[in-house]
Amino acid sequence: MKTITLYLGKKYRLFWIVVLLLSCVLLFAILEELILMMYLYLFLLFPLLFYAFSKGVGKVQLEEDAIIIYNLFGSTKAKIPLSSLKGFEFMRDYYYSVPKGRGRYLGISGPTVMIFHCYPDEIRAFSLFGFHDIKIILNFLKENNIPFMNYKPVVPVDVKVKVSIYQKSGIQAFFTVVFPIIVLLLIIATMLYIFFTKFSNEIFHLLLCLLPLLSYFVYVYWERMYYLKIKDESFTIRNLMGRKSWGFKYSDTMKVAFGSSLGKGAFLYLEILDRNLKYYQFPLDMLPKKDIKEIIKIFKEKGVDATDEY
Repeated sequence: MKTITLYLGKKYRLFWIVVLLLSCVLLFAILEELILMMYLYLFLLFPLLFYAFSKGVGKVQLEEDAIIIYNLFGSTKAKIPLSSLKGFEFMRDYYYSVPKGRGRYLGISGPTVMIFHCYPDEIRAFSLFGFHDIKIILNFLKENNIPFMNYKPVVPVDVKVKVSIYQKSGIQAFFTVVFPIIVLLLIIATMLYIFFTKFSNEIFHLLLCLLPLLSYFVYVYWERMYYLKIKDESFTIRNLMGRKSWGFKYSDTMKVAFGSSLGKGAFLYLEILDRNLKYYQFPLDMLPKKDIKEIIKIFKEKGVDATDEY
């Protein structure tokens, strides 16, 4: 077998180009002492860098006898010989420590968490967020007879499922979607009012700091507004704005997992793995968390291995 090297997807490489450009503009603002521009680009740059380095994996290399994982700087983060692997877990959170009084929050959570179980009792966990070729990694592990330890086949039950839409109420949707947009418009209106009437540096700087941050939140909310529609033979992931929709048959679905990307209870998402080992993930901020147990029961009745980590 030839060596296969997997890199982050195109939009994540574009992400680093944006970070580089923002860094150059920020350096120019510091040298020229342009206070307003410094505020603006600091608030743009730091959340992006924190997001990127919290994930930490830059590329994955599949060799004939090992899996090599590199960090964002191109240095080797881990080399895992296939002979040392006794199994792997996927689509679940990994918590490496549970000290008293601190809950279950130390470890790696979110989508695309891959956990390798090595001999004798070593565990290595990584977040592969940003990779579009996870199917290649899963096929590589399957071809080398590495057990998928947290996949449990489920025997379907002959039951009929009525069509149901799992979506938050109108009030919740208002505060999730409309409220941030209203606040954004108010900030812009206030800035324009100050600029054309009585100019105040302090207020203007404060609003300018909040503007890019709020714009980012509005974008994230619009991109995360998905909900779930259950039917008897299939289920559908839909966008609240009506822009996107994905349909899946139960018979073609191998495993689903509900999780939370920032510890228990925050930023709900759904991971889906089909029978061909193709991987999908969707943010489901419009899905009521109280309905997840019911949805998992339906999936299991239809023969899909379903779990939750939220």
